[in-house]
Amino acid sequence: MIAGWELPERALITRDGRRLRLRSAAWPVDGRWSFRAALHQARDADAPFRDLLFRDLSLDDPSLTAGPSPATSLPLTAGIFHASRCGSTLIANMLGGIGGVQIADEPEALLDLMGPFWTPVPAGVRQDDLRLVLALLGRPMMPEARHFPEARHFPEARHFIVKFSCIGLDRLGELETAAPRMRKVFVMRDPLEVLVSNLRLRPGWSLSFHNPMRRAFSLGMRPTAAAGMDIETFIAAVLGRALSLAADRIAGAPAGWLLVDHAELPGAVIDRILPWLGIRPQPEEIAGMEREARLYSKGRGDRPAFVPDGDRKRREASAAEIALCERWMREPHDRLRRLWQTQTRPGTS
Repeated sequence: MIAGWELPERALITRDGRRLRLRSAAWPVDGRWSFRAALHQARDADAPFRDLLFRDLSLDDPSLTAGPSPATSLPLTAGIFHASRCGSTLIANMLGGIGGVQIADEPEALLDLMGPFWTPVPAGVRQDDLRLVLALLGRPMMPEARHFPEARHFPEARHFIVKFSCIGLDRLGELETAAPRMRKVFVMRDPLEVLVSNLRLRPGWSLSFHNPMRRAFSLGMRPTAAAGMDIETFIAAVLGRALSLAADRIAGAPAGWLLVDHAELPGAVIDRILPWLGIRPQPEEIAGMEREARLYSKGRGDRPAFVPDGDRKRREASAAEIALCERWMREPHDRLRRLWQTQTRPGTS
């Protein structure tokens, strides 16, 4: 049985088969996770500390396969997709300030299911697992859980939104089958700014470079084809592939997508994204979103004011980095730019 205070943390492939790791979402009301509070909770429950915070269940366990009932879980309203460092975190933070919105920010269990280790699992089984994890993330939970770092849950929520990683866009068809009502937002940015940002502060997914099979999956190549690549080229190629996959998908079914350029933020959240999703925030919620837009989007607690950094990143780019951007990212970005123009400036191409 899954408790109301548990959320899916990871989806794992082990010797025992497919497993789901569940994590306690019982955070203190002020949103600050307290190690001492967790120890007290473990003592009161007469349970080991780790067993209290995490537990693993087989994805074939009857208590999981039954899944949450549709009446207790929100369907996925929208997915926010991007090619990394494009403003998607700002969008998620702003949307998370609306009481009627429940948002999950790159939940690792979903990213696992769309990642390399699940490649051997049959597509139909992956789709069932995706439906299950989405249903678990879509459950309205107690107010004390709203500061869970990957998901903010509100009992009054009517819209469930997930921000995805740039990895796994080639599994988008399976996700659409599992969540047929999902609308899709793609956030784009000048590709050189994106590349410089990812090279200066390498993203978590760049660790796949060090595993030949994961590196090959991330690039859609055979392991031998990706063997001689350095990590800078790997990062540029992964970003370019994400852009290319998105451009192909959007060109094939443009009506289901909204494209947003980083230069339009933060105004596009209120002026374009919310109307397209049919979400109407209250005046005080809009004021809170505008306050959020003035802060640096990463991190929690006290954050500095946001300072635009696009010009600086372009100035910092070396000749080698510019060449990587042109080789791997420019063409798919230009295709996305043309698709964006058809949405924002009808009649142009």
